[in-house]
Amino acid sequence: MDSGDRISRSARLALLAPAVLVIAFCLGGPLALLLSYSFAPGGSTRADFSDGLTLENYVGVLGDTFYLGIIFKTLWLSVLVTLAAILVGWPLAYFLWKMPPRFKTLCTLGIVAPLLISIPVRNYGWMLILGDTGLINKALLALGLIARPLRMMFTDLAVVIGLTHVLMPFVVLSVLASLERIPGDLAEAACSLGANRLTAIRLIVIPLSMPGLLAGATLVFCVASSSYVTPALMGPSGAKYSAVLIYQQFVSVFDWPRGAAVAVVLLVITAFALILVLGSADRRYRHLLRSH
Repeated sequence: MDSGDRISRSARLALLAPAVLVIAFCLGGPLALLLSYSFAPGGSTRADFSDGLTLENYVGVLGDTFYLGIIFKTLWLSVLVTLAAILVGWPLAYFLWKMPPRFKTLCTLGIVAPLLISIPVRNYGWMLILGDTGLINKALLALGLIARPLRMMFTDLAVVIGLTHVLMPFVVLSVLASLERIPGDLAEAACSLGANRLTAIRLIVIPLSMPGLLAGATLVFCVASSSYVTPALMGPSGAKYSAVLIYQQFVSVFDWPRGAAVAVVLLVITAFALILVLGSADRRYRHLLRSH
């Protein structure tokens, strides 16, 4: 029995080895190269270590309110996008869960369908809605509610709306996967014992769907904090977001070491924030399950 278990574990490790090697090569290699560039003298497109390693790029990033302001603004907007995706995505996932099976597949495809359209196309669609001559401003002007068009495009609000539209399906699919594992009659049983529908959802459905919610929220936050296309097309001009700033450092300023340092700082802060939030949420989730 023990020998069989060892063989089984060896077989599983052998099956995982190719994927681990691919991830290590495709992800670990570029990250290691990026990290090495961040310790090179700035102002060039190559890593010259003839004078040894230097921390001047990190001192320049961490000691400059310009860089820190952009990084923390990016993280704050990512939090807003994550919250918006949760507020829209969880009720939508619950609605799909309760939908009859013959309609669920079609509606789920409707949620996934926007993912088949490129992000720039979706962003340009929002430009037609939020622009000065867009649908919203035209409707408000026609109703006499405003005297001149509202400035909605090329603002932080437009970035939040665009990213929420792009990333919300990830929350829906993750939550829906968790809801599908919940017995369908569990909430009905709680209602038969005296709980109303909202109480059953709050005390039973939401806690049991928390793993999917955390997975979707984590994915949304990570992608939002590193997004480039939507902030570049729908946000204010200039380096107002981390991905745009990093791109400009590499492509416009030709200061690859400084751009690498900004990317590493953003990566470390994001990872540290996720560890704190997910650790706290996991403890709260376990406590909630034990209390119920």
